[in-house]
Amino acid sequence: MAIDRRVVRTRTALYDALVALIRAKDYEAITVDDILDEANVGRSTFYAHFTSKDDLLQRSLERLRDLLVGVRQGALDGVEGGWDPARALFEHVGEYADVQAALAGGHGGAVLREAVDKVLADVLRQTMGAGPAGGLPRELVIQHMVATFNTTLRWWREHRPAMAPAEADALFRQLLLRGLPADVATPFIGADERVVKSLSGA
Repeated sequence: MAIDRRVVRTRTALYDALVALIRAKDYEAITVDDILDEANVGRSTFYAHFTSKDDLLQRSLERLRDLLVGVRQGALDGVEGGWDPARALFEHVGEYADVQAALAGGHGGAVLREAVDKVLADVLRQTMGAGPAGGLPRELVIQHMVATFNTTLRWWREHRPAMAPAEADALFRQLLLRGLPADVATPFIGADERVVKSLSGA
């Protein structure tokens, strides 16, 4: 257990160092030496855990995975609030909005988006059954949920940054659970009567 705690402390120090540096300078300008100095960790220790700066950024999302798993476990244990990973994700993004903004548009932003997508998809796979989801292919449903989350997240940060995480979550929930009105969707997919009835719930 002592070894495990040391590993956690070391990784946490490195994760926190990277976040602090991202808040202070461009991600592309950050070096491994900068991270070592900020975290007060030796080079051999760094490379015992991570292969590069990008690897550190990507794996820093393990804390997000732990957050979502904790939310799920809390729901299983009967904690008030239930299983709501989307709300937890939006709140997490709101807390680190300045880091997201600093990384946006650059290489670090691409690394972060890929890591977030992987964490969310993995958590969804753990919570969904192995078979089709509502008659649809399971992986298609997972990709749809991840894409809808990303679309809502990007719109929120670019167009309504002052909006509270709970409001962004409500919009995401509406898109995911209710979809689009038939008169909005049909110009894109065509006016096939069967499709219109399906969209309208007729």
